[in-house]
Amino acid sequence: MRQKEFTPLESLLEPIPGENATGEDIRDDPSPASDYYSIKDTRNAARAAERNNMFDGDSNEARDLWNKVISLAPGILQNKSKDLEVASWYTEALIRHYGYHGLLYGFKLIHGLIEQYWDKLYPQPDEDGVATRVLSLAGLNGQGADGVLIAPIRNVPLTQGSDPGPFSYWKYQQALDVEKIMDEEAKADKAAKLGFSNEQVEIAVTESSDEFFINIRDDLSTAIDTYREIGRILDEYCGLDDAPSTSNIINSLEDCLGAVNHIGKEKFPAEEVPEADESSADGASDTPQTTTAAPKSTGPVQSREEAFKQIKIISEFFRKTEPHSPISYILDRAVLWGEMTLEELMKELITDGSARDSYTSLTGVNTRNEDEGE
Repeated sequence: MRQKEFTPLESLLEPIPGENATGEDIRDDPSPASDYYSIKDTRNAARAAERNNMFDGDSNEARDLWNKVISLAPGILQNKSKDLEVASWYTEALIRHYGYHGLLYGFKLIHGLIEQYWDKLYPQPDEDGVATRVLSLAGLNGQGADGVLIAPIRNVPLTQGSDPGPFSYWKYQQALDVEKIMDEEAKADKAAKLGFSNEQVEIAVTESSDEFFINIRDDLSTAIDTYREIGRILDEYCGLDDAPSTSNIINSLEDCLGAVNHIGKEKFPAEEVPEADESSADGASDTPQTTTAAPKSTGPVQSREEAFKQIKIISEFFRKTEPHSPISYILDRAVLWGEMTLEELMKELITDGSARDSYTSLTGVNTRNEDEGE
């Protein structure tokens, strides 16, 4: 399902006619039938229906409710209020109906609202400051636990294919876990209980079109880049202490992208193979080229930047050859931490503000923003 099915993004980002380009605070109307409580109650009912489905089996109730959120949100954002909470609920609904393409649309909407309307964006800061405005974004990612987007990200189909497919990242990981069981009897028992196997995942990949894999890979890559940019802007606008974390969402999307690149490696055009793979392939058939390139990879590391570059190359190798393994993501995290300032690193590692203050008191290292007082 491609972008043409959505309300044009430009129309949702156009100023609302009137004195205030961001419209009104829809929370000011406390009636149950108000725009705010209509979409909020529908979203909450959709999540409750999903939880019930875990025990009652599949049902169309949750899907119908999320579809109602999709129908309500554009009118509010276009005509009533530029509101981050509404945009967040809209994004929750979009990924459930349109997968990663819907998620990307939601991220672009959130990015546009922040970039164009930050100072007057709803909800407005209250006694808790700017944290109130970005509370819904913090909920998408989660703080100390998975946010509300993490499970949907892991449950978007990564394949097409017939029953028991299509397969999501979550199902793919379950199939890989079965493959790791050494005892054949235990493996067979686990596979029977699971209802599918890694072999069936591979069959579903074969049944999937090249276009499907190219689209899903491109949507994932762009979604990761877009949410990284959202995180950067929020760090700038909110300050490091109040900006919501984005790491859970980005890490989950990168997990899914790694799986897509691995299981769908035969689906992508040959000219789109990353340079590292091309050089490896060349080296396998052309010994002189391999010999010429060897000193670059075997000589001593000359700089911090070169070390990080080599770690990234190693990480990419493990992402493609062992997508089920945490090795590539641990290496990526190490590089990410290494490129952070101290303040950014403390925010990532120590989420509690009072704990950071204790760290500062013990070490003498300032972890506050420059514009913060003591």
